[in-house]
Amino acid sequence: MLLGIVSLLQDDSSEMIQAVLPLFLVSIGAGGIIVGLIGGLGDMLNSLGNLVSGIYSDLLGRKKPLTFLGYAASAVAKALLVVASAWQHVMVYRILDRAGKGIRTAPRDALLSASVSSKRTGWGFGLHRTMDTAGAVLGATLALLVVWFFKMPYNHVFLIAASFAFVALTPFLGITERPAQVKVERASLQLRALPFGLKAFIAIATLFTLSNFSYMFFILRVAEVYGSEFLPLILYMTFNISYALFAFPFGIVSDKLGRAPVLFLGYLMFGLTCLGFSIAEGVLWFFILFIMYGLSYALFDGNQRAMISDLSSSDVRGTAFGVFHAFASIAALLSSLIAGWLWEVFGMYATFLYGTVLSMTSAALLLALRTKLKHG
Repeated sequence: MLLGIVSLLQDDSSEMIQAVLPLFLVSIGAGGIIVGLIGGLGDMLNSLGNLVSGIYSDLLGRKKPLTFLGYAASAVAKALLVVASAWQHVMVYRILDRAGKGIRTAPRDALLSASVSSKRTGWGFGLHRTMDTAGAVLGATLALLVVWFFKMPYNHVFLIAASFAFVALTPFLGITERPAQVKVERASLQLRALPFGLKAFIAIATLFTLSNFSYMFFILRVAEVYGSEFLPLILYMTFNISYALFAFPFGIVSDKLGRAPVLFLGYLMFGLTCLGFSIAEGVLWFFILFIMYGLSYALFDGNQRAMISDLSSSDVRGTAFGVFHAFASIAALLSSLIAGWLWEVFGMYATFLYGTVLSMTSAALLLALRTKLKHG
């Protein structure tokens, strides 16, 4: 529960920034390629951080220190964003923030996995994602109030967000961790020693992440049609509400029905969402599509992590999460760069059709290989 509170406060902070960052970048003259670069570049450090911290947390036998360090780094990054006035400054923020996320994510997920029974993994990750996304809803709401109602400049949004990030460190101090029961040897942490089912799923999830480009392109699509700050923020909040409401129930469903069917639906819905964004024009359609966008995340985000937990043993779970998040981070970088290039060269239609094709392919592979996704 304390991890959920930390995530709620931290995501409140992050989503205040995420909600307005695309608009801030446009206001300082950044184009589609720059948006894609900033949306994905920090994920390189995220990738390295995930892999190293995941392996090191297994060798150390403790997850909490690295998790705390990662949250602290992200808080410092948000404080630096307050003085940003050029896209290069935003890139520095993004790199440090993503590095912090990379350091904390794998050990945090392993810490969370150890706190629940194997039969309730979907429940545990679903609850965590719900609290995380509840913070996102609060953050998007605060961003809307600060920018639209109170007419404050963007740097005031960043200052308030940074304050929440530092407050989020406080409940983390009350988290306790049970010492590891098994001493992990370096040889057991090699990628080839991981189970085939785990590696197969990581490959499928990585392909899907190549389709899952930055949320900023969805925001820019609405801004392109309507040219206002208000509607994109409302729609982004709609996405987060949809995600928060359904992440926990879909986690419970995956405990009962299995991960693969729920993940299949998530990948499929994301593909349909991208297809919809390539043709939608009216406000009602955008509301429906942002609800679908949130539902797709509720279906796949927490349940991908639950699948990694299912397919790995406790002594190398930090490593398993590290490898999973590392490949996902590299794919996220490539995805956003490709999406930005397609947007500028061929237009937004190409970007969203790219997302549709790859996500549908991932869904088909998951369906075809579902019997292979077993532990061992």
